[in-house]
Amino acid sequence: MKPISEVKILLVEDDPFFMRVLQRRITSEGYQVETAADGREGMKLIVTFEPDLVISDWMMPEVDGLELCQSVKTGLREAAPYFILLTAKGEISDKLLGLETGADDYLTKPCDQGELMARVRAGVRIVSLTQALRRTSADLRMALAEQVATRGDKGPVGEALAVCPSCRKVSVGGAWEILDQLLASRSGAAAWRQLCPDCVGKQALDVGGRPLNDAA
Repeated sequence: MKPISEVKILLVEDDPFFMRVLQRRITSEGYQVETAADGREGMKLIVTFEPDLVISDWMMPEVDGLELCQSVKTGLREAAPYFILLTAKGEISDKLLGLETGADDYLTKPCDQGELMARVRAGVRIVSLTQALRRTSADLRMALAEQVATRGDKGPVGEALAVCPSCRKVSVGGAWEILDQLLASRSGAAAWRQLCPDCVGKQALDVGGRPLNDAA
């Protein structure tokens, strides 16, 4: 997980007193904190500060928390920060509206600071796991691309194999080679000649179909 000191949290709140209380508490936990007095300023800081998590009041002048959340979630999609919406609206319909708009969590004001910090820590864990998953996915895509590039000079997988019916040499879109040499050059494995069980059985018969060691 990302170290706490590297986690960025943006507070968007139009109540200066409540803002200072939250800022002091979150900073004491070791997080990096920036503040915005309304949704419009919050939008600018989301672009410049690039927070991992946003805590925003719902009811604000200019751009409210719901508009901010919707704009961020729609614009940034998977790269959008975790969003906790705070509001004095405690109706179930309000909570559903906030969550359906894109908020990841919802707390009714006045909220207990201990509960808020527990929600913040849970959000940070989710953000860290999501970012780790994205990095792993990117590493896998890069490894696959490198593997495809490495195979590029050896011919694409599934390319047709041409076999000469006369000399039995083979070609994969290039020069003609003896089969065991082609296999060795492409797989790196050593090749040697050895009769398979079917051919051993065939060589034990004479032209007339009788065993060569049959004295009759």
